[in-house]
Amino acid sequence: MTAMDTLPGAKPVLTRMPALPPSDFLTPVQWDVLYALMDGALPGFTSRSRAPQLGEAHHVALPDDEFDKILDEASQFLPASQTREDLADFLAARPASEQALRDDCLRSLDVSPGKHKLGPVMDMLNTRLGSLLLTGYWSPVTAQPAHVRHAIIKSWSASSFPVLRSLAKTVASLALKAVTMADTKLFQLAGYMDAPRDWKSVEGFPYDFLQIQAGSETHVIETDVVVVGTGPGGGVAAKNLAEAGHRVLVVEKGYYFPPSQFPMDQTSGLHYLYDNGQPYLTEDSNTTVLTGSSWGGGGTINWSVSLRTQDYVRKEWADDKGLPFFATKQFDQCLDRVWDFVGAGTDAIRHNYRNNVLLRGSEKLGWRAHPVAQNTGNAEHYCGRCTLGCGSNEKRGPAASWLPAAAEHDAEFMEGFNVERVTFAEDGTTATGVVGEWTSRGPDGDVSAPEGDRVRRRVQIKAKRVIVSCGTLQSPLLLKRSGIENEHVGRNLHLHPANMVTATFAEPQEGWEGGIITSCNDEFENLDLHGHGVKMETTCMVPFTCLSSLPWTSGLDAKLLLARFSHLASFVTIVRDRDTGTVFPDPRTGLPRIAYAVSDFDRDHALQGMEGMAKICYVQGALDIMPYIPGLAPLRVDAQARAAFEEGMARGEVKDPEFSDPKLKAWLKELWRLGRAQPLAPVASAHQMGTCRMAKTPEEGVVDPQGMVWGREGLYVADASVFPSASGVNPMVTNMAISDMISRGVSEGLQAQLEGDLTMAS
Repeated sequence: MTAMDTLPGAKPVLTRMPALPPSDFLTPVQWDVLYALMDGALPGFTSRSRAPQLGEAHHVALPDDEFDKILDEASQFLPASQTREDLADFLAARPASEQALRDDCLRSLDVSPGKHKLGPVMDMLNTRLGSLLLTGYWSPVTAQPAHVRHAIIKSWSASSFPVLRSLAKTVASLALKAVTMADTKLFQLAGYMDAPRDWKSVEGFPYDFLQIQAGSETHVIETDVVVVGTGPGGGVAAKNLAEAGHRVLVVEKGYYFPPSQFPMDQTSGLHYLYDNGQPYLTEDSNTTVLTGSSWGGGGTINWSVSLRTQDYVRKEWADDKGLPFFATKQFDQCLDRVWDFVGAGTDAIRHNYRNNVLLRGSEKLGWRAHPVAQNTGNAEHYCGRCTLGCGSNEKRGPAASWLPAAAEHDAEFMEGFNVERVTFAEDGTTATGVVGEWTSRGPDGDVSAPEGDRVRRRVQIKAKRVIVSCGTLQSPLLLKRSGIENEHVGRNLHLHPANMVTATFAEPQEGWEGGIITSCNDEFENLDLHGHGVKMETTCMVPFTCLSSLPWTSGLDAKLLLARFSHLASFVTIVRDRDTGTVFPDPRTGLPRIAYAVSDFDRDHALQGMEGMAKICYVQGALDIMPYIPGLAPLRVDAQARAAFEEGMARGEVKDPEFSDPKLKAWLKELWRLGRAQPLAPVASAHQMGTCRMAKTPEEGVVDPQGMVWGREGLYVADASVFPSASGVNPMVTNMAISDMISRGVSEGLQAQLEGDLTMAS
């Protein structure tokens, strides 16, 4: 650490982005049409008197008195450093004209399987006849003034034609994501910074990664065990096997970033720390799926939440799924070992504002809620940005705990290694290792260097055992590429579908400060009495995670909500889904594609969670409450009605505000009506499970009760993909406990094989 690192304003080391991908999947004209539509979704708004100097064709001009009233009402939510004029400038800004936001749009579309479908639609909109058919206006979109383009997006969003609603959603989502990722005007207006104010550089573990010289021949490495993936499952396996004295090589397609580079800015963080460099979208475009893909996997970007596998889930797995181990003391010991190693606990928690809202609101309503253990070794860890990497190194993810422990027992590591397939012996069933391509860093260690400046070489790793820990989306794809034909590979996908509720409070929030999830409400976690229901929790307040998927009703409403960012508190409802989906490879790119739609059964549990979260916000003084349900207007809370409820609650006459506030009751009825309309409100997933599920027979799953792939020898899977069903809680601890069990079994098998070989040799 240098003296500069502790000075006010010290920031993480910048992680440079690679060059932009080619944009030629759209023509320049098609891009112009798309940008014109995005400008219609989030146009500049200004007063009529100011519009001429700003460019009337590019702004939506409002009557002066109306615009002044908007500024007066919205200015109360600004930080002290921002003025009414700053707000006016923010409303007048045109994000789609900013290069940084256009760059984000390009990166988002580049990895989208459906990007080539946009071109023909943009071409139609650039003709008079196509424009007339799709917009009702004779002139092409690019020739329309801002207020007309804004009206077009509004009409599409409310259209009875699904294709137009989908087009409006796509355009608005691209615009909102770009703004929340890269709009410096938004960050200044809210007072948001990607790096904490008191950031200082700390040292991480000094990893020594294998390096390979350039060459045309396949480079061969021999070891006892190769672990593919460095997330919670792979990290535990590496430590256990290395401690037992086996030669272990851990490989990861991503790269290691030290704490001095954390937290990254949102653009770099999403690109380098998440698989695909962007969220995956399900085939129906309704669910965004985030999964880790750097050194440490999901453990590098998760939110410290540590929850044990619940008893009723363990009973289901033991009794209904025929896997008795989950009901034993031995599994208790697995849970205890990982719990103790990561230092999970609640003693050092300091709740921020919205976590207190959840706890205190639940208490007022008589609902079950509790603090949530953090994997921070009893450090307070008042950090709201771990989704961009943990700069303090307090969060004991795999890169800070399990993998350094494996290194202390001589495990070896390789970053930048993309495994193509598992290899097998001549018998076709015994795993003998993996093959793939290794890509070095650039000459100065920079991961953004062009491919031409980096060594790329084919590598074969020969091993006695292969442990696949690539995660729920990638592990089944690796098995498929390796010739595993079990029908369950890639099926039985659980996502813990999550829905958002955001509320405005009079007090400044700065929700990006403080622990992300330090509290949880369990009141509705077992609605069907078979373990399926919903949990209510706080969520990350880094702008992209909580604002990019808000339902778009108009550009002005969206901008005014963004302008209140420092007063917003976002919450999430997490469903233990009963019904499942599928992951399969894209035929062109090989990347995961996800077929998943929230079922009616699981949707109703989500709506129960959104209703419950709205009531918690109501009793805790929210000014307005907005579940992310398209078409549902935010509830503007009537202060007198809430005061009447509080008086009635103090007298013991009423416990539920729904029955004392008619406006709230009617609004909740509308929440259920619109929420049950298809498709469901925007859904997110940070928990994926089940695509290589563990089962008592190969007819029911992919791996056996010891984690070995059915019909193969020496090939194991140790990550959340082996869950027999959804865990119902953050899967990290369950994942690590199962990997603890599987890897100890692998070690015993290797030891027995070694002893057998020695006996034969003697």
